[in-house]
This record gives sequence, structure tokens and C-alpha cells, in this order.
Amino acid sequence: MEPRGKAVKKAIFFLTVGLCANSFAAGIAEPLPIAGLDGKGQISNPRISPDGKSLYFEFLAANGDSAVVYTAEFSNPSASPLAVKSFEEVISSKKQDVFSLGGPGDQIVTEHPSWGPSTQRGQTIAVAATRKEASRGASQINFDIFFKAPGKKRFLTEHPANDSEPVFSPGGDYLVYASGRSGEGDLYAYSFFDEVSPTKRITFDESGSELYQRWSPDGKKLAYIAHMGSSDHLLINDDVVRLIKEPDEAQRKVISRSITRDVTQGWQHSCLGPAFSPDGKRVAFFVHPKSEQTRTDLYVVKADGAGEPVLLMENVIPPSRGGPCWSADGSGIYAVEENAAEMNPVVFVPIDPSKKRERINTGTQLNTDLSLWTGPGGASYVVFAAQGGGEKDGEKRWRRLFVFKPKK
Repeated sequence: MEPRGKAVKKAIFFLTVGLCANSFAAGIAEPLPIAGLDGKGQISNPRISPDGKSLYFEFLAANGDSAVVYTAEFSNPSASPLAVKSFEEVISSKKQDVFSLGGPGDQIVTEHPSWGPSTQRGQTIAVAATRKEASRGASQINFDIFFKAPGKKRFLTEHPANDSEPVFSPGGDYLVYASGRSGEGDLYAYSFFDEVSPTKRITFDESGSELYQRWSPDGKKLAYIAHMGSSDHLLINDDVVRLIKEPDEAQRKVISRSITRDVTQGWQHSCLGPAFSPDGKRVAFFVHPKSEQTRTDLYVVKADGAGEPVLLMENVIPPSRGGPCWSADGSGIYAVEENAAEMNPVVFVPIDPSKKRERINTGTQLNTDLSLWTGPGGASYVVFAAQGGGEKDGEKRWRRLFVFKPKK
């Protein structure tokens, strides 16, 4: 006969498992199957295109040797639930493709996708890509920025140092990316309509590197993270287009100092992943506190610099790419709570501190990489990666895509 305390603990354990199983089974999220890839590797970083007709995602094969960005076309973008009709690699490995590696079995590595503007002919996209055969675990991989549009394919950069993390401006005129070409790790901008000098350096801090760049919705500001000694700060450039249009680099350095603000000045914490609110008035971002670097917290700060950053929630899981997932109305953020007992649930975190957080019953486990898409008519979807509540080990092992319609 078991001791009374052990029996009580066992009963609580089975009750907890039963409650979790029931919640997973009755969630609001719908699976978004990718036939041929589900169960063969990890799917991450899904984002629906601006025109709502497709999505991209990153895929790491089960053997860990290849990382590929795919785009998937929806069968009927206006139907619910969403369904994928077909998918393809952004850069094909087939021999007949001019950008392929030239032989069966050769594999290019692509990562950090970014949707560009939608055109009458279709959707544009940029990725960081290797120009020759490579595996994700190789000792040296050189990335350049690859641009793809209907009827167009070309590398925008060519440099021995890595170029990565491309991010389009809202209007699609510019592409800002992180580059190691300065030897420090700086941000550069590519101007699609500058035929004389399309590439310009736009950050100049010699004490560290800059990354995680994000545009404001109006295309005027740029938020990014700057490494400063033992901490990483959130900076905001208030007129990045002015900087990009300046042809003289020495003058750009002067301008950059006058229009860039450190909104976490004096902090000893490490910031990452900023994201502007839909109205551009706030910036949400993640923080690793100095006292507990393994923990991640969610903060928000006014984009104009008024007031101090506000802690919204402790113990969240940041996405593999990008920043926090704002709701369409800007009243809050969809986040993943770091809670092993509850399998990392999705929660809605209001910006108003007087309002309570709301746990979203998605019916999924180990959630990550939330992103929101809002259509012209106001319809919204949150697409994310997670493990579903399948019965087979193979169904639980790999992350798949899911989607739900948010209330806000």
C-alpha cells in the first residue's frame, strides 16, 4: 500500500494530465497541414503574405543538415479554415533553375524571410541565402540577400561577409538588413529605386553590433537592438528615410547621431525583438533581465520616448524570429507563456495594466512563433507553430502549423 502523501500526489498528477488533455482536445486553433513536410522536420516562423493569398515558413529537416524557406499558396484565401494548395522552395534546388546549385541532392540554405509589397502580378519576398552548396552545421556559411518577385529573381548583395535579416519598408522602396561587412555588424539599406548607389550603411556605433531591425507602420522610424558592452539596448531612429537618402557616408554618421534615441538608456538588461504597434505609437520588445539571463520578459515603451518602459509580463517565450505579436487593434499582445506544466500556452496580454491577461485555449502544446495577419476587410488570423495533441509519437515530436481567428 502506498503512503498517503504519495497517493495524493499521484492522484493530483493524473487529474492534471486529464485536465490538460481535455483542454488540448477542445482548442480553437485549426491545423494548417503541409502535406509532404509534416512530421519530417521542424516548421517555424510562419507569416501570411500582405495580400493574404499565401504564407512563408522555415523548415529544418529532421537530419539537421538543411534549412529551407518555403512559400505556400492557399486553396481559397477567403475560406475558413485556411488550407494549403501547394508549396515550393523560395530558391529551387532543381538543375534547370538558374539559381540552383546545379545538381540533384545539392541543397542551398535559406533563412530569415521577409514579405515585400504585393503587386498586380503577385507577391514579393526576400531571404538570406547561400550562393553555393552548404549545410546548416557547416563551419563557414556565407549569406547574401536574395530577392524574388513574379518574373524576377536576383541577389541584391554580394559580399564575403554575411548579409542577413532582410526587412522591407512598408512601401517596399527600401530593404534594411544586418551585415558583417563593416567588421562590427551594422545595418545597411538597399534602395530599389537608386540606380547609382543602392546600398548604404545606416548604423555606425563602433562599440558593438546592431540587429532585430523593424520599421514603423508609416515607414518613417526604425527600431533595432544595439549591443553595448554587456547589454543590448533598444534604439529608435526617427527619420531613417532621410538617412538612407543621404549619399555621403560621413554626413550619414552625423545625421544618425541626431535622429537616433536609446529608449532603454542606463539599462543593464539585454533587449531583443522589437515590434511597433499597429498605430506606431508604441514598441513592444523582449528582455533578458541582468539578474536572470535565462528568463525572458515582455515590455512596452512609447515610441516617442515619453515615460519609462513598462513590464507587461514575466516568463514568456520569444519567437525564433521577429518580435511580439500585436493584436490588430493594438490593445494588447499575443504571447507564449513559459509554463512547462501547461505546455507553454498562448495568452493575450493587455497593454492596459488594469485588465487581466486571457489564456487562449488553442488545443496545442509547446506553442511558438505567433504572427498576426489582418486583411483589408478587418478579418484577422494568428498563425503559429506548435505540437498538436496527436496520439502517435510521430505526431507529437515535430512542430506543425496552426491558425486561429482572434477576438481583437
